[in-house]
Amino acid sequence: MSDEFIEEIDDILSDVLSDVDSTSPAEIEQDITFGQSVSAERQTAIVDDRIDQLAAELDVPAATVDLAKSLRDQYRDQRGDLIGTALELVAASCLYCAVKVTEVPLDPTDFVAADDTVVTRKALLRRSKDIASTVGLDPSAFFGSEQYVDRYCDALNVTQAVNQRAREIIQITEESGLSSGKSPSGWAAAAVYNACLDVGEKRTQQNLSRIANVSEVTIRNRYQEQRAGLRQAEPLPSDPIDVIAHVSSASEVQSATSDLAKLLIQNARTDEYAVEEEATLWGLAALRRASQLTDGDIKIKTLSQYTDEDSDEISSRARQLRSVLGQRELSDFRFEQTQQASDP
Repeated sequence: MSDEFIEEIDDILSDVLSDVDSTSPAEIEQDITFGQSVSAERQTAIVDDRIDQLAAELDVPAATVDLAKSLRDQYRDQRGDLIGTALELVAASCLYCAVKVTEVPLDPTDFVAADDTVVTRKALLRRSKDIASTVGLDPSAFFGSEQYVDRYCDALNVTQAVNQRAREIIQITEESGLSSGKSPSGWAAAAVYNACLDVGEKRTQQNLSRIANVSEVTIRNRYQEQRAGLRQAEPLPSDPIDVIAHVSSASEVQSATSDLAKLLIQNARTDEYAVEEEATLWGLAALRRASQLTDGDIKIKTLSQYTDEDSDEISSRARQLRSVLGQRELSDFRFEQTQQASDP
């Protein structure tokens, strides 16, 4: 096992364990069977029985259960014995490693909920690290975030567009190295939150925190890191009308809102507004103003994800755009939209 892998596992553990309450009880010693207290044959039976119990509780596939028992054998063989270990914790940790390798979307909190008399997040993660290091598991099994996306999206009842965008965000940020040393479940939760903002489906950090079993602080920090990376990886066009088209496509903006935003920019150019100098801000501002006029309901928070500037800068330019479109022109626009909607 490479030093780089061990260091990254340590980083991930630190990130995950930051969500553990400092008052969490120490590892409970009741109902624990220590390896030295029973024969080798009995050790195997105890570990296998506990793996089967946890797997049934967590609805783990049979192939993953088989892998967990294989890891138990490999771990014991590499160590030479299981003396000094809590067998029930070894069982939970072998199963946890197996679900990571087979991409079953379970996290440490699921294991604690299934067996909180013996298993704590801290103990589970540290024993799992020891097993992974000892048997030489593929490091990538512990770093993948995509496995959680379907689970979180289903729990939030969001559209497939959110699911797809979350996967794009994970891919982009992982390729850039931003996810290194971060908890996969927390990174996935932040990606889903970011995707909801991009697509325009409102979900709160509290929603994600409850579903993903990570703190709101973690989600907020991770989503800000992802957003900064996305702005670098996905720079907006240099023309404000192209900015409108890009954001409208990404956030599924109504066509009437997008068309009116483009008209606002065209009129602003006629009035000699310097919209080319700050294309991103003016494009976002036009969408904001058009949304107000068409009940498009584009949240300022959604738009602000596309710029490093404060959201007040978008609102200020949106107010300036009030003067570039007269009431007669707005009425004509709305009439044309009504006619288009009624045409077969």
